[in-house]
Amino acid sequence: MRSAWHQPQLWRGRTRFSDSFRSWFGRFKSVTHFIVWLTVVVFIAQRVCLLFHWKAGNGIDVMPFLFGLNAERLAHGFIWQPLTYMLLHDGLWHILVNLLVLWWFGREVEYFIGPKSFTRLYVFAGLLGGLLWLMFNLQEPSQLVGASAAVIGCVIAFATLFPERDVTLLIFFIIPVTLRAKYIALIAIAFDISPLLTHQTTNVAHLAHLGGAALGYVYIKALGYGVTPRWLLWLRNLKSHRSPNSRAATTSHEEYIRNEIDPILDKISRDGMQSLTRRERKVLESAKDLMQKQQR
Repeated sequence: MRSAWHQPQLWRGRTRFSDSFRSWFGRFKSVTHFIVWLTVVVFIAQRVCLLFHWKAGNGIDVMPFLFGLNAERLAHGFIWQPLTYMLLHDGLWHILVNLLVLWWFGREVEYFIGPKSFTRLYVFAGLLGGLLWLMFNLQEPSQLVGASAAVIGCVIAFATLFPERDVTLLIFFIIPVTLRAKYIALIAIAFDISPLLTHQTTNVAHLAHLGGAALGYVYIKALGYGVTPRWLLWLRNLKSHRSPNSRAATTSHEEYIRNEIDPILDKISRDGMQSLTRRERKVLESAKDLMQKQQR
């Protein structure tokens, strides 16, 4: 996959960052890579604090006390917690599942919508999930940790972008199961809604998951995405199947695609559809109309 951080316009207009900083940050290759590494580093810090039994004043482990989401501490000025709770995890399985799911789905979503939009998706999904959970736990001493809300936002975003895509998952890391993305999304949502409807008590923050899922769907729709239009797939296939000999004898139709459409398709592949200008979107619309006329 192309390095998302090396996309040309990502740093356009951001000369306040030095070349050395951009070079260092570019080593992560994508936002997904960066999130994974950052989460792992924070998890290691958690393990070190547990190893040395570092506690806060009330006996709670210092990392969750400072950075986990809790209504009382948030009211006392810990305003960073709605963001930092996403970096903490309860144990190895908790972080392993979250990061694997993020790796499976997040990279594809980021590649399609671009790193800037993906960063917003991940952060806003985590924020909305945390705030929704907080609304129903204002009087509770419990705290929220984990990236699950942000990760489920990525899963729903993937299913919104590619609902018919076949995805193979390993149940218990052993049993392969292949489902379409839209069914994976429905199963994930049902998993979180069912305990709420039946009033089951679990250790899972289902409300946070649902908040992240809602944000994932709404954000992708707000960007103007959804199912990839058949006419756009047709144009991509036409581009990929043209041979050098056929290019030498192009018709006016093929010249139009080569000169006007190919650069736009390359830009979509590189930066996501949100990077298109108004003129480029109009060109694609005209190409869609041309294709429909030819099929009649």
